[in-house]
Amino acid sequence: MRLSLDDSGQRFVIRGFTQTSVRVNHDEYFRSFLLTPERIVSDLSFKTVSELAPASLNELMIDDPEVLIVGTGPRTQRAGAAVQAAFLRAGVGIEFMDTGAACRTFTVLASELRRVSLLVLFQENEPENGPENTSDNAHA
Repeated sequence: MRLSLDDSGQRFVIRGFTQTSVRVNHDEYFRSFLLTPERIVSDLSFKTVSELAPASLNELMIDDPEVLIVGTGPRTQRAGAAVQAAFLRAGVGIEFMDTGAACRTFTVLASELRRVSLLVLFQENEPENGPENTSDNAHA
């Protein structure tokens, strides 16, 4: 699905998504990544919801989000109660959604200039054509 809202001066904009990839600006991501208003992090220490742990909080709290939206693939999956409790204690909302809903929600909140981060978790995908995580902006 293609998304096309005014980018309101945002550095990173989700331009579209499929079940196996997300396009951010002009780069397509086929592996799990974290998107914040300031950067894209594609070298995460976990790849699936079941691998999330309370210790993951440090890796995901980049750029001081008020909410973290987690895209979990074609179906919504939730992390354990300990992970959700760790975010609540840190004062950060965490919402789990299928990846399409997560991308759309992130786009709306980011267009309102909210401090929102998006974690997209893919099972390990191989791109059909081209390299994976073809981003010039990764780790910016």
